Amino acid sequence: MKYIKKQSEPLSLKQFRAIPGANYDDYMEKDELRQALGEEQGFICCYCMQRIKLETMHIEHWKPRSLYPALSLDYKNLLAVCAGNAGNPQHLQHSR
Repeated sequence: MKYIKKQSEPLSLKQFRAIPGANYDDYMEKDELRQALGEEQGFICCYCMQRIKLETMHIEHWKPRSLYPALSLDYKNLLAVCAGNAGNPQHLQHSR
């Protein structure tokens, strides 16, 4: 796994998190978040170290939302990952 030195979170995420009852699914600035995560990681997938594109990258929650809902909007819990070759035969895919 790639070491990532977390930087400042996007202002829109910080402001959204301050709204009572805010949740990840309602956060509309995910493109801005993808951009920040991608730049922070040098557009390299944190798991497989392959180059990733803004248009195809996914936002991964290091600690899963299902188990840690309080961390769903915590920037330190968010990573940029590739699609893991989704859509290809199973033997060519890798997990995220």
